Amino acid sequence: MVLDTTDIFSPQQLQQGDGTPLLARLKALCQPGRTPAYVLLAGICITTAQVNAERIVPSLRGTVERMKGQPTDSGYGLPGPDGMPAISVGRFPARTADELAGMVRKTIAFEQAASPAPWRNRLLLLLGNPGGGPFAEMFVAQELQTDLASLYPGWEMRTLFNASSSPFYLPRPHDHDTALRYLQEGQLFSIFLGHSYAGGMGLDGKFLLRPEWEDMNIPQGAGPFFTCGCFACQPNENDPGYGLAAMRNPSGPVAVIGASGLTYSATGQLAVEGLLGSLERPPFPERLGQYWLAVQAGLARGKMDPGTFALMDMADGSLGKTPLPVQRLEHLEMWLLLGDPALRLPVILDDITLSADGPVKPGSNLKVSGVLPDRLSNAAVHVTLERPLNSTSSALEPVPPNSPENRRARERILIANHHRANSYVLTEADAVAVGKTFSVSLAVPAALPWTNLTLKASATTSNESGLGVLVLRKP
Repeated sequence: MVLDTTDIFSPQQLQQGDGTPLLARLKALCQPGRTPAYVLLAGICITTAQVNAERIVPSLRGTVERMKGQPTDSGYGLPGPDGMPAISVGRFPARTADELAGMVRKTIAFEQAASPAPWRNRLLLLLGNPGGGPFAEMFVAQELQTDLASLYPGWEMRTLFNASSSPFYLPRPHDHDTALRYLQEGQLFSIFLGHSYAGGMGLDGKFLLRPEWEDMNIPQGAGPFFTCGCFACQPNENDPGYGLAAMRNPSGPVAVIGASGLTYSATGQLAVEGLLGSLERPPFPERLGQYWLAVQAGLARGKMDPGTFALMDMADGSLGKTPLPVQRLEHLEMWLLLGDPALRLPVILDDITLSADGPVKPGSNLKVSGVLPDRLSNAAVHVTLERPLNSTSSALEPVPPNSPENRRARERILIANHHRANSYVLTEADAVAVGKTFSVSLAVPAALPWTNLTLKASATTSNESGLGVLVLRKP
């Protein structure tokens, strides 16, 4: 159903940015118990001198704490008493017909990307330096390990942590260049956890800047981008958030999830845990709006013990002034989805059955067999044995102290360690299925310090792909 603003709003209401007529229409259309609704607002949310009124879909106004009087799309989701929306609402923040056409094209292209490609089960995790010294870095590293442990082991992970204590660290300018390359190589989701301002990401605003999001080119795998950074989706057209720049880029990510204002670390943690909770086990949600509602559920209902909240709120929050229940409501009004919530994500299917002939023994051979679905008959199969996503590589080199004479050696080792930290494959083999079955023999490494291992098989034909995962335990 297409609703035209000129049929809903008077010219005066458009000029004043009064979204209440649209809210009334949505309440009438989206009755409880009906088929799940997805609402896409096409246009910017606030009146500007450069944009005609008919290109504007007014926002509503916030009511909680710092969001009082600020533009928000939250109310269009018909939230309940705890702020949790009943329907998924997204926005194409287009200022012109050309910008809107670009958003439509990349949305359709992403949804129709069915051919086999590595990005379809790849996740990218970028972590900015949290500030606060070693204790803050250790806290973030521990949270990272917890988050990785909960993820479905079939995901292909890439991580870059902009803190020198992490094995995922890269020195400048390698951190910037590698993050940009990772983004442009594509993934199903990219996630940024860290500080930002409207003009860019990073504690000092020099990690990835707004112009780079404007010019980014993602040929394949332009999956949704999630950011915990402040002002990422700021709607001020004189200083638009880098999330708006990313969404307006016809070659950029297909959607952006983030905050329009100064967001706090505790609520950011709740939001990302909501998203990651959707990625823990198959079958995964089909549509972007389902992931968006998971983010909202994290903000509205995610669990956080009082001690953790107090610590995070004092380090990067309200400094103890605003209790968590109020922060939840405030941030539910602050966070928004830029993109089409009805977008169908081309998630790779987990429909390969795997079995192993016995326990994993260091230095032995492991025979693996598998059964494919009909659609993958006679497919090429790649089988890997991998360490867990929350594990540490056993091949990391000691990093020398930071001194002028060690600069080159330190840089070389940090780069090598980053690659090792992101390399999870221990051994691998290829096969071609005979009909629906295949078997391979894997040479298990002699050094095997992990108690759990992941057996993974990916199968591809010219136009189909599938995945199978089996978690193995050492005897």
